[in-house]
Amino acid sequence: MNVLRQAGFTLVEILVVLVIIGITVAMVSINLMPDDKRVLTTEAQKLALLFEQARDEAIISGKEIAWSAEGDKTRFWRKDDQGKWALNSGDDLFRERDLAPGVKLAELQINSVKAAMNERLVFSPSGMNMPFRLDLGLNASRVSIMGDNLGKLVLKNDE
Repeated sequence: MNVLRQAGFTLVEILVVLVIIGITVAMVSINLMPDDKRVLTTEAQKLALLFEQARDEAIISGKEIAWSAEGDKTRFWRKDDQGKWALNSGDDLFRERDLAPGVKLAELQINSVKAAMNERLVFSPSGMNMPFRLDLGLNASRVSIMGDNLGKLVLKNDE
């Protein structure tokens, strides 16, 4: 008797493979899209590092450096020869930057007083600065950057 053997996959085998592929793709896409808390923490860490660099640069250069935010843009400022604040230009580290998409400046407190959104946070050449708290928000998540008068920075996730 001549039995022909058919090569191929059954419908059940194909469905099992498709389910496994679907689960794998879903897991990968979930991991590729960071949650709000991760986005905020990353943005706060970037700003904290820039603040530390600005503090150090002010001490080394002997000139005040300031930071401000307006909308979704952040800017660093330096005093010019006439003692007026001028937008920092020509320095890639302290260039104008955009906050991550959706991230907003919720509040800025300088010396425990709520500051206007475009008010400058000043880093002094003496190394002694006003304590501040900068709150960033994305949807329901909040992250704070707190700096003391000696320039020590702490990040806090508000639950």
